[in-house]
Amino acid sequence: MGDLSRRKNQHPSILNKKLKSALQVLFSLALGFFLIWFIYKDLTEEDKANMVNSIKEANYWWIVASTLVAILSHIFRAYRWKYPLESLGIKINMANRFSAVMIGYLANLAFPRLGEVTRCAVLSRYQKQPFEKLFGTVIAERVVDAVILLGLIVLAVVLQFGILRDFLADTGGRLMAKTSTFIFLGVAGVIGVIGLFVFWKFIQNSDHPFALKMKDRIMGLVDGLASIKRMDGQAGFYLHTFLIWACYVLMFVLTFQSLPETQAVPFGGMLASFVLGGLSIVAVQGGLGAYPLAIMVILALYGVESSVGYAFGWIVWTAQTAMIILVGFIAMLAMPLINTASPEEALEP
Repeated sequence: MGDLSRRKNQHPSILNKKLKSALQVLFSLALGFFLIWFIYKDLTEEDKANMVNSIKEANYWWIVASTLVAILSHIFRAYRWKYPLESLGIKINMANRFSAVMIGYLANLAFPRLGEVTRCAVLSRYQKQPFEKLFGTVIAERVVDAVILLGLIVLAVVLQFGILRDFLADTGGRLMAKTSTFIFLGVAGVIGVIGLFVFWKFIQNSDHPFALKMKDRIMGLVDGLASIKRMDGQAGFYLHTFLIWACYVLMFVLTFQSLPETQAVPFGGMLASFVLGGLSIVAVQGGLGAYPLAIMVILALYGVESSVGYAFGWIVWTAQTAMIILVGFIAMLAMPLINTASPEEALEP
């Protein structure tokens, strides 16, 4: 009777979590479609013609090359995963790791933040390894990736600070235009440090559910970094981390060669587009509607016509999404076949 009672008490909680997840997905998709409508409603017939013309005249060989580089980045990610796994005594072959990574990316298109859980669950099922250990290695990877992404954001701001400052001057008035670059950076830095300090003190001392949740996440990141420091093969781990992010940037740079209007955009502008486009994927489910809008906004700062920038954003988003869907489904089909081998073969590096 006691077990039955506990199950009944847990049942509403499970339903609430599923309902919450479903609502999050629906809201994110609704936001994506709203952004599409928001842009499309103001397009003139000339804008629509320019978009269609850009999509037709794009050199898709550059898009294909970019897609191949993207796949290479996922191969490097799968290879990098072996280092934290082997530090825990877990040996899983490359085919299984790569398939799990791609299935995780596919899951992320359907549900936000589900990819990390999915790729660990897949390996846990087929390789009979503890899910918690697998998930811990993924968290450690994500900590390093988050640090690199933050570094790229800072680099993009520094490289294109002149354009950003002009944009802020246009939108923020004459005060920004008269403010020297060093003063602006100094004030922004001080405000940022003070903000972080106040936020951290709030997290440390508050019993609010949000504060407790953030504290757990921050400590999880700290633990993840600590586990990497204890890991064997750190040189290989960081080498493949560099290769992953080099491929990310390269695949994006290649896409800019596909249209005459985007070829003249400087590297800093490409990097800014890459960063904002990546953040839009986090903000809206799979970047639907948000990714092309983010690319359009950045490219407009470099004189690229909005309709062309919007079309370019859709070309890049569609190519990368189609690749993830195709390779992800192939990985799903391959996973059972890969694991028909004997356990000894499955553990080969």
